[in-house]
Amino acid sequence: MKNDKFDSIKIAKIGLDTKTKKSVISDEFVLDLRLQCRQYYALSDDKTALINRLSNHVRLAFPAFIGIFSELSGNASLMVLKYTSSLDALLESDPDSLIDLIAKASRKGRAYATKKYNAIIEAVHVSKKLTFNLPNVFSVIHDLISHISLIDSQLKAIVKRVHDIVASNDKHPFVEQIKLIDSIPGVGFFSSVALMCEIGDFDAFNNPKQLFAYFGLDPSVNESGKFKGTRNHISKRGSRLARRIIYTIALASVRNKPNGQPFNAALQAFYQDKVKSKLKKVALGAVMHKICKIVFAVLRDSSPFVSISPEEHIRLHNLSA
Repeated sequence: MKNDKFDSIKIAKIGLDTKTKKSVISDEFVLDLRLQCRQYYALSDDKTALINRLSNHVRLAFPAFIGIFSELSGNASLMVLKYTSSLDALLESDPDSLIDLIAKASRKGRAYATKKYNAIIEAVHVSKKLTFNLPNVFSVIHDLISHISLIDSQLKAIVKRVHDIVASNDKHPFVEQIKLIDSIPGVGFFSSVALMCEIGDFDAFNNPKQLFAYFGLDPSVNESGKFKGTRNHISKRGSRLARRIIYTIALASVRNKPNGQPFNAALQAFYQDKVKSKLKKVALGAVMHKICKIVFAVLRDSSPFVSISPEEHIRLHNLSA
């Protein structure tokens, strides 16, 4: 429908052309892995939405509580909210019992828990002056916490399932490619599995630019007649999930480990050099392109990532030329 004779002839010629690439259907185990990974990220988005709703309700019922713990959705924070049936009940509760619960949930000792308990009691007195009398609001908060806990258990189950699927197909070439991506600093096991599942058949990509385009990291085209736009954004076509994973890897790559050492010294130095003249998001986009090149290189060469300096890279390139 809606094709004239000229269009029909062109479509027929494309179908008859032997050079036309055919779609490749992945192995069943790869499709199963992809299903698990996409479900994981879908549930993660659901959890984020629930945490945002939880934050809104806590701001309504217990506003001064926000900020006492580094994360509202952390174990200790959720434990205190689940323990609280009302602000008055929290004031009347046994201090030692609550301090013990905070110490157990946070795993940071009784001194830390006592400090947090004192901050919570002070927050109760402040919040009582700011909130409305909503006797059932904490029931809603408890429901949200139950949903968050359920999703956490489902996420853990998916991660275990993915580990089992990969382990049971350890000799499969696809699993070998997962291991190659996992060798890149800043890339975790689950991220490497999810990214490889989104890539699918790597043989379909001949150069890094094709991988950029598949991830939607290539620049969009903004042209009309003789006009050519210069302020173009990334196209955002292709796999949204792969783009999300690359972005997460880029964030990790420019940060430091808990011991102060960088995850990827070369990419961190590259980023710090870029932010001198570019916006942070633009510099991070450049890091994402670098990561795509690294992913392409390790998969193309079937060789784990090896960190070398730019000077050494140039020397090796000149020797091979």
